[in-house]
Amino acid sequence: LKLNVGTDAALAMAMGHVILREYYVEKYVPLFVNYAKQFTDMPFVVMLDEREDGTYEPGRFLNAQDMGSSEEYADFDYFVYDAISNELVVPNGTMGKRWGACEKWNLKLENSQTGAPINPVLSFIDSREAVASCVFPYFGNTDKSVLVRRVPARKVTLSDGSERIIATVHDILLSQYGVDRGLGGECAASYEDDIAFTPVWQEQITGVPADLVVKTAREFADNSIATNGRSMIIMGAGINHWYHADDIYRTVLNLLLFCATEGRNGGGWAHYVGQEKLRPAEGWAAVMSATDWQKPPRLQNATSFFYFATDQWRSDEIDTQDLVSPLHEPRYRHSGDYNILAARMGWLPAYPTFNQSGQAIVDGARAAGATDDASIRSWLVDQLKEENVHFAYADPDAPENFPRTLTVWRANLITSSAKGNEYFMKYLLGTKNGLFEEEECAVAPKEITMPEQGATGKLDLLVDLDFRMAGTPLYSDVILPTATWYEKADISSTDMHPFIHPFSEAVEPGWESKPDWDIFRTLAGAVTKVAKDADLAPLDDIVAVPLQHDSADEIAQARGEVHDWLHGDGEAVPGKTMPNLVHVVRDYAKTYDKWVALGPNVRDNGLANKGFGWDEKEEYEAIGKRNGLVDDKSLISYGLPSIENTVQAIDAVLEMSSTSNGHVAVKSFEALEKKSGLDNLADLARGREDTRITYADTQVRPQKIVTTPAFTGSNTNRLYTHFTMSIEEKLPFRTVTGRQEFYLDHEMMREWGEQLATYKPILDYMPLKKPHDSKGQREIVLKYLTPHNKWSTHSMYFDSQQLLTLFRGGQSVWMNEEDAAAIGVKDNDWIEVFNRNGVVASRVVVSSRMPRGSMYMHHAQDRHINVPASKLAGTRGGTHNSPTHIHVKPTHMIGGYGQLSYGFNYYGTTGNQRDLLVVVRKMEEVDWLED
Repeated sequence: LKLNVGTDAALAMAMGHVILREYYVEKYVPLFVNYAKQFTDMPFVVMLDEREDGTYEPGRFLNAQDMGSSEEYADFDYFVYDAISNELVVPNGTMGKRWGACEKWNLKLENSQTGAPINPVLSFIDSREAVASCVFPYFGNTDKSVLVRRVPARKVTLSDGSERIIATVHDILLSQYGVDRGLGGECAASYEDDIAFTPVWQEQITGVPADLVVKTAREFADNSIATNGRSMIIMGAGINHWYHADDIYRTVLNLLLFCATEGRNGGGWAHYVGQEKLRPAEGWAAVMSATDWQKPPRLQNATSFFYFATDQWRSDEIDTQDLVSPLHEPRYRHSGDYNILAARMGWLPAYPTFNQSGQAIVDGARAAGATDDASIRSWLVDQLKEENVHFAYADPDAPENFPRTLTVWRANLITSSAKGNEYFMKYLLGTKNGLFEEEECAVAPKEITMPEQGATGKLDLLVDLDFRMAGTPLYSDVILPTATWYEKADISSTDMHPFIHPFSEAVEPGWESKPDWDIFRTLAGAVTKVAKDADLAPLDDIVAVPLQHDSADEIAQARGEVHDWLHGDGEAVPGKTMPNLVHVVRDYAKTYDKWVALGPNVRDNGLANKGFGWDEKEEYEAIGKRNGLVDDKSLISYGLPSIENTVQAIDAVLEMSSTSNGHVAVKSFEALEKKSGLDNLADLARGREDTRITYADTQVRPQKIVTTPAFTGSNTNRLYTHFTMSIEEKLPFRTVTGRQEFYLDHEMMREWGEQLATYKPILDYMPLKKPHDSKGQREIVLKYLTPHNKWSTHSMYFDSQQLLTLFRGGQSVWMNEEDAAAIGVKDNDWIEVFNRNGVVASRVVVSSRMPRGSMYMHHAQDRHINVPASKLAGTRGGTHNSPTHIHVKPTHMIGGYGQLSYGFNYYGTTGNQRDLLVVVRKMEEVDWLED
């Protein structure tokens, strides 16, 4: 289906319209209906909020606290209507049951109070007591508007005596999709009706013929029926690179849920890029974050960090008023203000956190009489409330809030991965840059101090670990040469492949290069020496830990409500309405001691994953026997298991992890059985209790992992497929309802009109704000996309002679032949591609395969190869990320609420860069800056 770029959500909404109409209304499909009842939130009831004009807006889930329950976590217990008892019941598996009543966190169709079997009702269409005119936000027009659609409803009396109208998610969904059920309102009588979200409606947006959408939707659903759910959608990175990536993704996932495909081998969602969740997760996490010695670690979502550190907040062209629901006013008009709120509420990490160091804060607290951790924390809370201490993001250009040092490890940040590369050049590095037209942000922020000029050159030191002279090393102060794949020991694995693969040292590292592990161990030794030489005493620190997914913190902020304590709405309570504030002491003179040994926390406290833990004493002892013990009596780690070298560290990680140690897998499943009340989970790993994958084993052949609750799928006697444990074993999804959710009832999701998946157009901000002199040259404005390169691995090997010879010998961009002809450009001409963010000088590939109105510059092409000067920039032409700019979306910042809670490498603002336009023109003169 050849659709216009960025319109995937419109196509998916129209396919959903067809599937809901034909397979949920016109005929009864047991496969789909039974799946929806048990494994999705379709039967859960939502309260409809009455508006001044008498219409209703879908509000939040009805919870047990609303109905008078005093049980712990009743505000996270939600209702379905049971056809057997004809009453509202709380089923097993809700998030309230996850953290409250043991043995009820499962997906058995039972009343959680009585254990009686239930049959959840999907629709109130036949038992309705009212028909509510519901309003849904609509973004498909030039101007935002609302859809008024009718929803069958029932009435309920809350514990406070008030009467409310309720509807099921199923009924709300069908109404939003415009499926006609004889209730009146703006629904489609046929697919030919040009109303949202019909096949004819989408044709005007996507360019895909309506009849082809109907045919494809039927084939997708019919195939699922014929194969018991084996319809699959494979998605690459492209969807995630749009500003409204979450909306697009949800509209596509809806199709999979409608057709009962998730958790089926051969079906479901296959996101085939960004495979970053490595298999031996628990052991790796303990070593990676140093929590074997000390908790908590600082783990930061990079997009937010760089948005502030590179001052891209100063030139943010987004006014959130343009993007939120027409039914609501935005909380803030500037996106950066939402990120300040997220840091303050504990939703996302924010480092540096405060405008004072941890030592200064602790010193201030002690001077005021604080004597222990609790009183230090209380003093800091008061200082934050009185605004004597501020979050650092609120003043990114203040010198005390600069990120002074940055170590880049095996990543090509500068010129390659840096979204908004020219802002990195100017504000982070303070070097030459190609910023073409820096404009003030669309709306002044309320929460951020904005000096007239942004601070440039914030970094004092940039250290890079790499094995090649890529873009980042060229701008680094210190380069530490690393060993590459065939020069070191290491392991590799992803969440999509059920094997652990080795790297092996075929040759010794060249010249002074070392394996990564050895480099950091050497640095640890140097830090220790400096600390000892300076007689540095242990230093106090305060770590602000966000409200974590898979911990009790994910139920900190009930009902999806936002209570901003700084502005008088509620109390400032660490771990509840703000981050956890943890006082730690850091002894830098002991850095090396800790680096070379596995710390005692593993032995004393065990490990945990997804909110449940187990003992690791046996594994800790086994690591010591295999690796040997630290024998230097001068170190505090004397007598502990050694992880001095890479192979020792690998074997420690593998021994501790449930995917590589069958005994640990069984223990972790047994811990999960106690929480869930499911008594057969450990059977998935039994039979492999004796499996102990070591580094030596991986060198013999790739080692198949053990099935474990660290991941959602089973690979016992088959290939791995995600979510099979939920569908086959009845283990809940880690959401507030315990099911796959169509409906997100958080206050900010309603603010942005995204309670339900919907179509939102891509952003279309003009490439330039001010007139520029084209000097008589023909120019064209195009959409600018940066897909993965065909002639490199990210930016690696791009500079090899073979690949340069295979394709054009340097940077290239792709254009449609008609777009190129419109500005007098022919294949292999030199062109300039620019907008306010930066300028690219490159050869052009003219191709009929490119869609009109769009251009590609593949990620990632190093700019130091065959790149001439740009007259516009006044310096050498930029890279593929020169025209890009970081845009942070507030709905990605929500925290403390079920699945909308921070998890390292899982959740946070995304580095979207596709919603951009560029001006393209031919270069009349090519200047290589040879003199």
